[in-house]
Amino acid sequence: MATKKLSRRRLFTEVGKIAAGAALGTAILGAGSRTGIQGRAQQEVPPWPWPYRELDPQAVAERAYEAYYEGHCCYGAFEGLIGELREQVGEPYTFIPTKMMEYGKGGGVGWGTLCGALNGASAAITLVTGDYTRVVNELIGWYTITPMPAYKPTSPKLEIPDVTSVSESPLCHVSVTKWCNAAGFGSKSPERKERCARLTAQVAAHAAELLNQIAERPEEFSGVWTPPASVEECLSCHGPHGTVANVFGKMDCLMCHERHR
Repeated sequence: MATKKLSRRRLFTEVGKIAAGAALGTAILGAGSRTGIQGRAQQEVPPWPWPYRELDPQAVAERAYEAYYEGHCCYGAFEGLIGELREQVGEPYTFIPTKMMEYGKGGGVGWGTLCGALNGASAAITLVTGDYTRVVNELIGWYTITPMPAYKPTSPKLEIPDVTSVSESPLCHVSVTKWCNAAGFGSKSPERKERCARLTAQVAAHAAELLNQIAERPEEFSGVWTPPASVEECLSCHGPHGTVANVFGKMDCLMCHERHR
């Protein structure tokens, strides 16, 4: 019986120690939050858009090219831009986990939809300018009419023929297929991957050029892209103000549909 009473006494003693320790830990954490130990967790998110500093498009391109081989096209373009801002500006860009953009590879985990390079670059654009609509619109339009890849890395991972193609579409599926047909390589080939790495760099660099323009002279910013004639023609009936009113978009309609009037 004496042994049992002693065990209970020890039990209550140990419980008391645990409770005291917990109270001390809570006090330390509370003091830590006041003295800055947890300051970063409680730091307010800076107002949007975040600060921008003029970027060197060549530096963006090189970073994007290397990043492509770490996490594909969407991450490559995003890291190309945000990574340079991380170095040029510092916080708050130091807190962004740029790897989160890997989902955009292959047009959205291989679905072949919006080109990952456009996806990643557009996300970066939207983060740094409230006038993102004009910039992203121009970037996507430029992409559809520009021969790519024209960028040549300083230290290429793989030498590929100087073959370019014009996508006429922002879709990964169309862009890749057109280049593969022109260059004679398969969609899973190392050559196609190198092509996409160079395209990613080219897109990120042009996004930096556009951001530099609108940051310096926002009132003078104007793009070179205009919608194809087929868009105006088709949307006159199928657009939101037409008699059919079942379509919205800016892509060349005749890429997928036949003219029917």
